[in-house]
Amino acid sequence: MRILNRSLPAGLALAAALMATSACGDDNKGVATADVSGIDDSVTSADVAGDTTAPADTTTPLGAGVEALLDGAPYRLVFGASGPITVEVPEGTVSISIAVVGQPGVRYLLDSWSDSAGKVLVTPDWLSGSGSQGGMCTGCANRIVPSDAAFSALAPNNPGATFAAGPHTFAITGFVQKPVVTAGSAVCGDGICHVFDQFQCQADCAASGAVGPIEVTVFAKRTVDGLLPDTGVLDLNLHFTGAQGLTATTAKTDTTFQASIAEMRTLYAQVGITLGEIAYRDIDTRYQVIETFDGPDSDLIEMFEESAGNDVALNLFFVDELSAASLGGFGVILGLAGGIPGPPIVQGSPRSGVAIAVKPVPGAPATYSTTMAHEAGHFLGLFHTTEQNQFGGPALNDPIPDTPENDARYLMYNTGSGSLISVQQGVVMRSNPFIRHPAN
Repeated sequence: MRILNRSLPAGLALAAALMATSACGDDNKGVATADVSGIDDSVTSADVAGDTTAPADTTTPLGAGVEALLDGAPYRLVFGASGPITVEVPEGTVSISIAVVGQPGVRYLLDSWSDSAGKVLVTPDWLSGSGSQGGMCTGCANRIVPSDAAFSALAPNNPGATFAAGPHTFAITGFVQKPVVTAGSAVCGDGICHVFDQFQCQADCAASGAVGPIEVTVFAKRTVDGLLPDTGVLDLNLHFTGAQGLTATTAKTDTTFQASIAEMRTLYAQVGITLGEIAYRDIDTRYQVIETFDGPDSDLIEMFEESAGNDVALNLFFVDELSAASLGGFGVILGLAGGIPGPPIVQGSPRSGVAIAVKPVPGAPATYSTTMAHEAGHFLGLFHTTEQNQFGGPALNDPIPDTPENDARYLMYNTGSGSLISVQQGVVMRSNPFIRHPAN
């Protein structure tokens, strides 16, 4: 999330601190649906002893180096727990993405994740332990943050989150936050904790385990030599609400808008990422002002679900305003990402997009190009390099060693006004399945 003058911690709901083209040519962007006929809703943690290992035939090629190890496989949470889920990670895998799609009003996370060699990527029961700060698992080898309605994780998201091929086992937790009033402190009811001390969010909010169906997708990005390419291509789906006169037609010739696209190209070129195919699409004008971000009937969730049926590309939605009233009037919100990271490849989920406010705000940058690049950076897996500490509490920095602390020159600094992207941040971005690597 990018907020003018103030930033919430990245652990809040939507990357807070939190277009349609045809698959064609040699780039091989098409998506094939994995065969998950061997898994149905009767396979639940309540019914199956031991782990719920995916059948071997659920591995299906998805294009340029990306395979589905699970593709929307149904599971069920029982008292907030999925039970262990095991997938076979093939040799040559350079990154793994896990996505969970569930119900609005429920916050999802990984409760554990380990590889075949015993490397613990996500610490078991971290949410109730000491490894949680700002709502994130800061003590995990691979940092994660819970999210409402849908959740995603990308490994590695820092150089220390290495993993081995072979069986990986993880577990999913879902919980519902309930309103709790703590004297002189907090109210938490809509999936976001409104607290003066932002690091006491979890302590001030009661939670109970969720019950219900979820769909789980796991992608492996693979290369022949097991090395991540140092270049890649990011395709975009652009969605227009008519905000500030921008439509699928006018945006193509709007000087300011096209300058913002050009600026995003320049920023991402630092780490070998070029913008590829860009699709322009109009959506309903009722999304010009987004008033609610989480939970049932959320404006933001409904808008992100408009991406259903799109080809594989990162979805950007352009609105007039992202109402700060949803966050207790906390500053001016310039952008929101569907997660850190957002759901990879999956289109039409409650978190399948990035929202950008294009209405001019006094004191904001002249263009919204850095906000576009900043929020897309969150969606690809980057945390803020440094969070603001206006309300006290320990400093919270990202897990990437080559991003200096408290350096506003960086794009992913909490104000979002910088321009630098580090080498290791580029590795995380290129590890995301949305970044494709066409054959030369």
